[in-house]
Amino acid sequence: MRPRTHAHYENADIALQAAALADGIAETQPFIEGNKRTALAALLTFVAINGYELSATQNERASWILRLSSGLTVDALAQLIRKSLSIAGPG
Repeated sequence: MRPRTHAHYENADIALQAAALADGIAETQPFIEGNKRTALAALLTFVAINGYELSATQNERASWILRLSSGLTVDALAQLIRKSLSIAGPG
C-alpha cells in the first residue's frame, strides 16, 4: 500500500512509489532473512509491471538497497531511481 499511498497523497511518480515500496520492505524487516533482497526484487518488479526499466548496474542497485540501512531516505532513493529509469522497450 505504500506506493499507492504515496501516489494518492503526494502525487508520487513511479520512482518515488518504487522507493517507498523498497524502503518499506527493507526497513520494516517483515522476514527473518532476505529483507533487502526482497526489497530489491519488489522494486524491480514494480518498475517492470509499470512499463519501465532501470539502466543501473546490478552493483548500483544493490548499493541503493544497502544504503537504506545507513540513512538513505526514500526521496534520495527516488532520485537515484529517476536517473536510471526509462520506458521499457517492446518485448
